[in-house]
Amino acid sequence: MAQTIAEKLFSRHNLAGKPVQCGDFLEARIDGAMMHYHANEPMVDLAVQAGFKDGLPRVWDRDRIFVLLDHHQPTLSQKQADENALIRREVARLGIKCFHDSEPGISHQMMADYGLMRPGELVVGNDSHTISYGALNAGGMGITRADMLYVLLFGELWFQVPPTLKLVLNGKQPNYPIAKDIILHLAGRYGDDFAGSMSIEYAGTLVPQLSIDSRMCLSAHGVEVGAKLAMFPCDDKTREFLSTRTDHPFEPLAADAGAHYEKEIVLDVDTMPFAVAKPHQFGNVGPVSEVSGVPIQQAIIGSCANGRYEDIEIAARMLKGRKVAKGMRFLISPASQQVYLQCIKAGLVESLIEAGAQVITPGCGVCQPKVGYLSDGEACITATTRNFKGRKGSMKADIYLAGPLTVAAAAVAGRIVDPREVFDGI
Repeated sequence: MAQTIAEKLFSRHNLAGKPVQCGDFLEARIDGAMMHYHANEPMVDLAVQAGFKDGLPRVWDRDRIFVLLDHHQPTLSQKQADENALIRREVARLGIKCFHDSEPGISHQMMADYGLMRPGELVVGNDSHTISYGALNAGGMGITRADMLYVLLFGELWFQVPPTLKLVLNGKQPNYPIAKDIILHLAGRYGDDFAGSMSIEYAGTLVPQLSIDSRMCLSAHGVEVGAKLAMFPCDDKTREFLSTRTDHPFEPLAADAGAHYEKEIVLDVDTMPFAVAKPHQFGNVGPVSEVSGVPIQQAIIGSCANGRYEDIEIAARMLKGRKVAKGMRFLISPASQQVYLQCIKAGLVESLIEAGAQVITPGCGVCQPKVGYLSDGEACITATTRNFKGRKGSMKADIYLAGPLTVAAAAVAGRIVDPREVFDGI
């Protein structure tokens, strides 16, 4: 039986030891469980509701649970400080070995930084963007906190094998990141549910050219288009990335010739325009020309979608010798301390600050109404994850999503503009 990557993933982890196919239900063995600032809920609140009056009595494997206190680092409220203190106590009591406490950053990027997920593994997390682990050929799935309670106790969980969408990307990688433009373009053409309840399997001539940064952007945004998984093949770039981060062995996943796909989408990126998602929906997308000239008060680069080195590097490269427009707030938040350090060593931070950008603490705050609130009537263009009403505070503000190059161009121009009108050599 020829299998897709998703079918192979679940066959490998099926506790019954039998191969499975699309639509089958199974109990699956879990390789890793990621928890962030909501770790107190499955470890304490839900455990008490389940009858464990003192919280979790134990965990299934102290080496396979990863707790990373992201989103609010440093803490932004007394409530969050108290919850973090509770998590610290529980982690120590349960003997959980992997705990990143006071290190600012986004859990998903930190999972990659420290080699905590590997090709062929099934890793769950109490955050929807856990799907981004597919960039490294790992099955990353967001689960509920109640499901996490069960995983913490038993190291297994039930799943239904999803159908697979084969997404073929052909063309040439330009000298700037295009992952965000790809996923926005697809959402605009096919709707922001075009991968609803499916596993995306990436293929095509562009894939070997894509950096791990770009793959993580595309995999992270799988959830914005309704996918359960968003999987890339394991190749030399995957192995090179992991070689300095983990010495654990792994067994990659690859689809069989003749595997059945629910549907197939082919995109030639060479003909794709710069894309912008307009307020207030991820799929409300058009070419940048449709919104060219819209005044912008704030621009952002960051998040688990676009807070990586290549996203920040293109902004620093384009802003060198230029200035952020007067009255513009240009916020840049690296996805992790490791990414921040990489940018510092490359001299990117100096260029950005000299141009008038604000480089802020790594973390999820820049993607939420935590950092960079908008006022009524203001507009923001951002390379973060979502643009629904209230995502940056005011319900009367407009949020546009775009790739980091388009965001950088708007920061210089003070309005949404085709990057080719602002920057030479694009």
